[in-house]
Amino acid sequence: MSNSTYIQKISLSVRLLLVLPSVILLCAFLYFTTTIIRVYWNMHHVRQTPRYILFFHMLIYDTLFLLLGFLLLMATEFSLTMLISICYVLVMIGELTYMITPFILAAMSMERYISVCFPLRHAELCTTKRSNATVAVLWVVALTLKAIDFPFLAKYAKSDFFVQYVMCQRKLLSVNPLQELLAFIRAMFSLALVGLIIIYTYISILVVALKIGSGKSSGLKASKTVLLHAFQLLLYITSFLSPLAKEPLSKMMSGAEFLEFLLFICFPRFLGPLLYGLRDETLRKCIQRTLGIGRFNKKF
Repeated sequence: MSNSTYIQKISLSVRLLLVLPSVILLCAFLYFTTTIIRVYWNMHHVRQTPRYILFFHMLIYDTLFLLLGFLLLMATEFSLTMLISICYVLVMIGELTYMITPFILAAMSMERYISVCFPLRHAELCTTKRSNATVAVLWVVALTLKAIDFPFLAKYAKSDFFVQYVMCQRKLLSVNPLQELLAFIRAMFSLALVGLIIIYTYISILVVALKIGSGKSSGLKASKTVLLHAFQLLLYITSFLSPLAKEPLSKMMSGAEFLEFLLFICFPRFLGPLLYGLRDETLRKCIQRTLGIGRFNKKF
């Protein structure tokens, strides 16, 4: 057996070993998502609670982001080509779902802030209709930020740009260096804004909780929830480390793309919603009830 054949076999084995945990983690996340969807549609009070409405949207967008990311990664690994126009739509959907999730975290933090700092107005301000309207507004904001790309494509892209067949990669959709710079500024601005909102709501809620002075107060519980949102935001920020880690990983081992996807894309998106879903008492009991784990006689 020649050295090149041996190296190819090792490379294939490494790739398979890295694909397997990615698939397992993705399947586990899909199972968790379907469980939450069952809880959401079967429990009327969950469907009418603003923070669960926002969490449901966030979970759907995270799932869509992971599925698109995995499919595009597999397409690249098997050298599958597609029209740039189709690639652009898929990448745009992925970027929008990535962008909107931190915005939803900010909205969830604001909901907790209103419930603690303005409890008498919570029922008025945080309704099912307004929660869905908030998500719609966040989509408009995300689409507006993404629309910055369109003038560059219109001015610098060649006439046959969208009818070319390529392996779908984000870098192929940049027709001008300014696009990458603007994309970075857009991401930093969005994450910084969300971070400031989460910090402000956390401090405000914590001040109210300390004034109440009870270790079991709703304010203290809400501050811990907002702190969890901050942790979720940090998990999403780790995806920015992906390009930095790609080159060193590629030099160290074969199949670095799957390890990169597993560590910086899949794992953070899986861990954040899982922690929130299992930490929330109502959701946890509803999940156990849906899965048939234990018996609950209480009505939720």
